[in-house]
Amino acid sequence: MKWMEPVARPVHQLPPPSMSSKSPPNSGEGSNSMAWVKMFKKPGGGLKKSYQPGSMMSLALTKGLLNEPGQNSCFLNSAVQVLWQLDIFRRSLRQLSGHFCLGDACIFCALKSIFSQFQQSRERVLPSDSLRNALAETFKDEQRFQLGLMDDAAECFENILERIHLHIVSDTATDACSSKSCITHQKFAMMLYEQFVCRCCGASSDPHPFTEFVHYVSTTNLW
Repeated sequence: MKWMEPVARPVHQLPPPSMSSKSPPNSGEGSNSMAWVKMFKKPGGGLKKSYQPGSMMSLALTKGLLNEPGQNSCFLNSAVQVLWQLDIFRRSLRQLSGHFCLGDACIFCALKSIFSQFQQSRERVLPSDSLRNALAETFKDEQRFQLGLMDDAAECFENILERIHLHIVSDTATDACSSKSCITHQKFAMMLYEQFVCRCCGASSDPHPFTEFVHYVSTTNLW
């Protein structure tokens, strides 16, 4: 039997995010971000025709996130910067208010708070402690993303998306969500199919569908 690579069918296609935490040192949207757009002016004046709101050229200005010695929050800060720079996610999250709040362990509230500070604060570097604490509290039974310990940025990114789904539609399983208000599924969900095919006779199993927000690929498959 031959295992076939899953085929991804994204619900909404987005440019692949970079997990780099390096970003411009300024912040804000609206009038502030328009100042940054000046970087894309032609020498003779006027914006390039390629600039469109919602495109890769509408990246929001951002700030740095603190990572003091011993905090080891670089993995979280990278994930937060990626989500902030995704224009469609940033704007959709800002429009949401109702959610199932978990108090000190509410990842939804913590992320919205950081996004609000990105937009309004005059500080050039901001703490991500609220989200760090919410992650640690949420995953304390699994001993993941605990305070002071390093972790994986891609897995942190994926788990933040899953938790936002649960904060919005807590009574719906991840693979079965079709809610229009769930920005996790509306903007990131990919439907994949896994199928086995026999090399000898060509017989195949029924396709097995499943949903992913992040698709991991072995580096050996890239060659």
